[in-house]
Amino acid sequence: MGYVAVTAGEELIERAEELFEKQRVDGSGEALDLEQIDGQLGRLTAQAMGEGGLYAPKLAALAVKQAQGDTVEAAFLLRAYRSTLERFDETVTVDPGEMIATRRVSPAFKDVPGGQILGATKDYTQRLLDFDLVDGSPEDPTAEWEVTEAGNPDRLTNVTELLREEGLLHEPDEPDVDEATDTTRESVTHPAERDEVLQELARGETGAVTALGYSALRGYGQVHPTLAEVRVGDLPVRIEHPYTGDEVTVTHTSVTESEAVVPVYEKREDPQFAFGYGLTFGRNERKAIGMTVLDASIQLDSEDEPAENAEFVLDTVDGMDSFGFIEHLKLPHYVTFQSILDRIRAIRDREGLSEDGSFDPGEESTEQAVTEASDDD
Repeated sequence: MGYVAVTAGEELIERAEELFEKQRVDGSGEALDLEQIDGQLGRLTAQAMGEGGLYAPKLAALAVKQAQGDTVEAAFLLRAYRSTLERFDETVTVDPGEMIATRRVSPAFKDVPGGQILGATKDYTQRLLDFDLVDGSPEDPTAEWEVTEAGNPDRLTNVTELLREEGLLHEPDEPDVDEATDTTRESVTHPAERDEVLQELARGETGAVTALGYSALRGYGQVHPTLAEVRVGDLPVRIEHPYTGDEVTVTHTSVTESEAVVPVYEKREDPQFAFGYGLTFGRNERKAIGMTVLDASIQLDSEDEPAENAEFVLDTVDGMDSFGFIEHLKLPHYVTFQSILDRIRAIRDREGLSEDGSFDPGEESTEQAVTEASDDD
C-alpha cells in the first residue's frame, strides 16, 4: 500500500485541528463539565470505558468531551492513555455473585431467589420524545417517594447456579493454564482460548458486537439463547495486602453482566444447556447481551456462519482496528491510485476502447490481433 507525505501542509493540518476544537466550544450554551457528562451521559462514558478497557469514569468523560461524543475516538484516547500507565499489581478474581445489584431481571424465570429488580429502565414503556427536556430538566419524579433506610443487600443467587445444581448446565472446557492471558499485552493467536475471546469481546465496539450477535438471532448461526438474567451493579475490586497477604477491597466498579443458556439436547446423549457470558464496564446491557450470544456461538467452533468463527468475530468487533482501517481511506493514496489508473488506461488502449467506453473500430483490439495472427499462420 503506497502513501505519500503531504508537503507544505503542516500549517494547514494544525489549523484543521484548531478548527475541530473550535467546533466543540461553538454556540451560546455553557460548556459541559466532566461531572455533567459522567452524571447525565453515563451510558456514553460507560461505552467508552468498556471499549477502551479502562475503568475511569472521569477520564472517560474527558475523552468523550475531547472527542465531541465520538465513542470510538474516546475509546482510542483511553487505550492510548492506558498504555502509559504503570502496572503495580493484579487484582484478585472475584465472584460476580458478590455484585451489589441495582438492577436484576431474569427473562427465564418469573420467580427467582431475591426477586426481580427492575431498577432504572424504560424497557417496558413507550419511547417518545420528551419535550419537557427542551427548556431544561423536569422536576425529580421521585421527589415524593417514601424512602426507607437501606440495609445490607442480600447476595442474589444466579439463575445459572440453580441450573448447575440440577446438572443442567454444560460447562465449556477451560484451558489448562495457571492464569488467563492478558490480551492487552499479548496478541491473540487462533484458535483462541475462551478467556481471550471474552476479553476481546468485552473491549469490542458496541455496535459491532450487537450486529454480529443479531446476525446469529436472524438465522446466520445456530444460537438463539434465553437470557438467564441481566444484572447491573457494583463489583468489589480486591488485591492482596502487600504485608499481610490478606484480601482487601479497595474500591468497586460499575458493571453490566449477562448470562444466557442455549438448549443443545439434539447433539448430546445427556441433554443440557450451553452457556454464554458477557460482562462490560458501566451500564451497557445491549453490548453485554450481544456478548453472551457471540460467546455461545463461538463455542460451536464452526466456520459456516460469521458469528461462530472466532477469528472473524474478534478481528471485526475491535473498534480500533475496524474504524482505523475504514478511516485510513481518507489519507492520501496518490501512488496506489495512480498505479491503478495507469493500468486501466493501458488496458483500454490495448483493447481499443474510446474515451466513452465504446469500441473504436479504427483501433485493433488484442483479440482481433491474435485471431488475425493465427489466420496468417
